Amino acid sequence: MKNAMSNVDVEAIALELKGCLLNGFVGKAYQQSSDKIWLVVQSPKEGRVDILLQAGKRVHITHQQRPASKTPPQFPTMLRSHISGGRIIDIKQYDFDRILEIAVERGGMSSYLIIELFPRGSIVLLNQSRNILAMLLKLIYRGRKMAAGEKYLYPPDQPDPRTTTEDTLARLLASSEQDLVRALVRSLNMGGAYAEEVCLIANVDKNKLAKLLNKEEIERIHEALTELFAFRGLDPHIVFKDGIPIDVLPRPLNIHHELMVKRFATFSDALDSFFVDKADEGVKQDPIKRRLEMQRQAIHDFETRETDLIAKGELTYQRFEEIEKILKTIREAKEKGYTYRQIWEKIESSDLHEARLIRSLDQTGEIKLIFDDSVLELNVRLTVQQNAQLYYDRAKEMSRKAQGAKAAFEATERLKVSKKSSKKAKPQLAIRRKKKWYEKFRWFHSSDGFLIIGGRDADGNEEIYAKYIEKRDLVLHTDAPGSPLTIIKTDGNEVPETTLLEAAQFAVSYSSIWKAGQFSGDCYHVKSDQVTKTPEHGEFLRKGSFIIRGERKYYRNVGIGIEIGVSDGILIGGPISAVKGKADPVVEIEPGKYNADDLAKRIYRLFSEEIEDKKYLKAAASVDQIIQFLPPGGSRIKENRSE
Repeated sequence: MKNAMSNVDVEAIALELKGCLLNGFVGKAYQQSSDKIWLVVQSPKEGRVDILLQAGKRVHITHQQRPASKTPPQFPTMLRSHISGGRIIDIKQYDFDRILEIAVERGGMSSYLIIELFPRGSIVLLNQSRNILAMLLKLIYRGRKMAAGEKYLYPPDQPDPRTTTEDTLARLLASSEQDLVRALVRSLNMGGAYAEEVCLIANVDKNKLAKLLNKEEIERIHEALTELFAFRGLDPHIVFKDGIPIDVLPRPLNIHHELMVKRFATFSDALDSFFVDKADEGVKQDPIKRRLEMQRQAIHDFETRETDLIAKGELTYQRFEEIEKILKTIREAKEKGYTYRQIWEKIESSDLHEARLIRSLDQTGEIKLIFDDSVLELNVRLTVQQNAQLYYDRAKEMSRKAQGAKAAFEATERLKVSKKSSKKAKPQLAIRRKKKWYEKFRWFHSSDGFLIIGGRDADGNEEIYAKYIEKRDLVLHTDAPGSPLTIIKTDGNEVPETTLLEAAQFAVSYSSIWKAGQFSGDCYHVKSDQVTKTPEHGEFLRKGSFIIRGERKYYRNVGIGIEIGVSDGILIGGPISAVKGKADPVVEIEPGKYNADDLAKRIYRLFSEEIEDKKYLKAAASVDQIIQFLPPGGSRIKENRSE
């Protein structure tokens, strides 16, 4: 499922917003969450409108409820002081990248609002000299110094699939070791859906190794790029699969030909509808009710599509002679050696009645014919009867999908009933629970039952070293600074490899590696007697630091990852394999942009949807308790679970 706008989406929304907002006046700015800004604009065409800007995700006109007026945080305050009352003089996309730039003029001075829509993007306000005035999210970028007063630097230039020459394309593909579809994604600035569309238009196997393509295939791919990225206006829609929205697009893709779509008057409306239910944090929504609504809509859409396809099959037979003449003429021209592009050029310049019926002809032989208010999509390589049969076959497929959607709808209704009867209502905890000694540190129990502890800070590391490390224990640490002193309490037992790996993941996840936004790091373990506080002569040892002497056993590229959940009335957290199956409800987290307070509140809201007894929940997993289990730096809930 799509999580953010693509560069093609940004191109489309830039044109749409420019047509609507150019010469409009900026009103107040509001902030709903850490990554979202509402901007009020007085449009010369539509009057007062709200623009929703979400860093790293989306930008569009919204009809959702704006957050209540209150004392704004620092960033919207900066927006109000620099661009409120200003006139929008330009809206454009930067270099076919996922960056939108809004230029505002006020008092003879220009300011620029940069909305970065790539992962870990921010929203940045620039002055007339393009120096940074303020950032919504203060993030660290490799090779880009982003701070107030610094010159704003765009990310490194990306290849533009719209202007890539055939020679450049050939070199990029020849140097790739991947299959074609992945090579296109990596080599050119496009998403996976558009790479697959290029392969389909060019009629080249997407799984073929890119370096094995011949000259003719590369030529077809280059032509397909030109055709795909030629802007021909907007046809905004949401694509559904099995009743679930999976994509929102400014114009259709052939790869979604068999899927149900819902069209919108504007691309903003489509984006607003697609993203709102996943992102609207102000309204608590029932996911079962949401699923039922989508499935009900899917049933209606499948049945409507079935009726439409049958009607087009019948129309194909009704216009049999005209269609047969057009198809025959094109096939004969193709047999004479003309390309479909050359044939289309002839059609465009023709005044014949049949030519005026043709809306388009692409290089795969797909043709669109207009009869009254209907558009027939046919293939010139097939007979009229075969084209009509394709419509009937697709109608049957829609009928089967409608039946499947009805069955899914009935299953969801049964699930709704069972959810109501089985919603967790756990016994209320005693108000006071005596905490274990290790709960003041970071801790978890491994899959094999071993207790692992780590310091929360320098003081915690010192206390563990002074009071709780025993000769029979094992110690883990990372080469990166800011790692907890991690101890496996062995109780004299041999420690399995699974516990060692979980302890390594624990040490890496709660180190500065997480804070830096990395997803793996190196870790090592030693015996406890190899750890000392005695430095070499002339050296100084900072608080919370230690010296390791002797041989170390390394674990390379240890993946990070933490799960947090409620287990038997208490909150637990740790490596995924150690927590999985022990807690319910549970969430998995990874590095991200949300601070500990914001994320803890999100997790608490998710838990409250699963646990009916709010007193129990507050005692077991309050926001403050959840914060204690979060790693340093920004985090987010992993995408397999809604945030």
